Amino acid sequence: MDLLVEKLDGSRYYLSQYKVLITDFEESAPSVTRNSKQLDQRNGNIDFGGWHTDKTINITGYYRADDMDEEEMLREKLYALLSDPDGYYITQLKTTPNVAMERPGQTSGGYYDKLSDYPSHKRFLVYTEAPEMELVGNVNGTLLYKLTAEFKTMKLPYGETPALDISIDNMPYKDVPVNLLQGTSDQLAVTTLYGWGEHVFGNVVPQAGTSYCFRVWIESPTFDACAKLDCSDSSGSQIVWAQGNTISAGTSGYSIVKVTTDSKYANIKCHIVYTFNHGTSVSGSYGYKEAKLEVGSAPTPWSPNPADPEYNSWYYKMDGTASIPYSGTVPCNQLEQGFTVQLTATGSASSLSFKIDDTELTSSNAVGAGDVILLNGFSYTQNGLSIVSKTNKAYFILQPDKPNKITCNVSGSVKILGFQNLYA
Repeated sequence: MDLLVEKLDGSRYYLSQYKVLITDFEESAPSVTRNSKQLDQRNGNIDFGGWHTDKTINITGYYRADDMDEEEMLREKLYALLSDPDGYYITQLKTTPNVAMERPGQTSGGYYDKLSDYPSHKRFLVYTEAPEMELVGNVNGTLLYKLTAEFKTMKLPYGETPALDISIDNMPYKDVPVNLLQGTSDQLAVTTLYGWGEHVFGNVVPQAGTSYCFRVWIESPTFDACAKLDCSDSSGSQIVWAQGNTISAGTSGYSIVKVTTDSKYANIKCHIVYTFNHGTSVSGSYGYKEAKLEVGSAPTPWSPNPADPEYNSWYYKMDGTASIPYSGTVPCNQLEQGFTVQLTATGSASSLSFKIDDTELTSSNAVGAGDVILLNGFSYTQNGLSIVSKTNKAYFILQPDKPNKITCNVSGSVKILGFQNLYA
């Protein structure tokens, strides 16, 4: 094994640079301190809660020196590296042999050259009071020394990932295909038609050899109705057509139709038709919503076309569908760890309500499009000006056993500044 030491100025050192081979890396659980008080004439204690104070990491390693002068030089460098009162980060580099199991004596030599180190998923901000070096003996003419050190965490009693600024993807359908139809909606519309009883959603130029799927919700049609795709050539002449499943009169549901194009298809028309209107003039009504034409053989949830004016407001709404990807094993508290929530508004409202799961921060200040709001548990600013007096002074805690979903009454984009995962 090896140990990576990262100074607060960003410089990095490996103990292997000082000929040290780490043989043991042991971390303790976070130590717990409780606040309790015993009252006269009352059995037991009143408990005011507990908290984690620090974590201990013990390492053991060995290094060799050709003579006492070289050992003294190595010792001085290790003292200088590890006895830093400002503290530093340490990361365990675990060792995995890249060789298969073998019988004794099957091969010989080069075993340590075949070992590879990989870093742990966490690091620790620590200090050590006094690393110790102990002479083990003389091995083949070289001096062998044992290095031991006990590290204590400084800020948080946890392992942590490096702090990053992350953007929260609050797009509800970020993984679904694009809706190729413009002007569709997830709100129900009602059409009253006469004659052929047809509603056209749009025309799309297809790609040869591509599968397309069209789905639309049909609400209580007067007559049996279904989704239909018409494929025409470059002259406008219909080549093939396909109908989806029938939605019977007075019922409601999705009608789905699929088609695979070839090089002759120059246009696809998407529409709703009455299923028995061939050559017959009819009249009636039906509701419809969520019309979507997409590439693929299976329908996916409705989404607007990127060219639709409501696309941006749909993209930036925060209705509890977006979550913060926290994967730590202990709570990450804003007041302790110090992450900041940055909200850049694209909408407006007379006040602000921002929630992570069940914790709500409110502000009576009006919010306008383009406003940048920073919430870090201690200070609350809007466009650089303090709004502490306008808030309920709430702070957020990222939980390892909750979804950490974001809900806000103002559309916008969210970043978590200084995000970290914390591990016990």
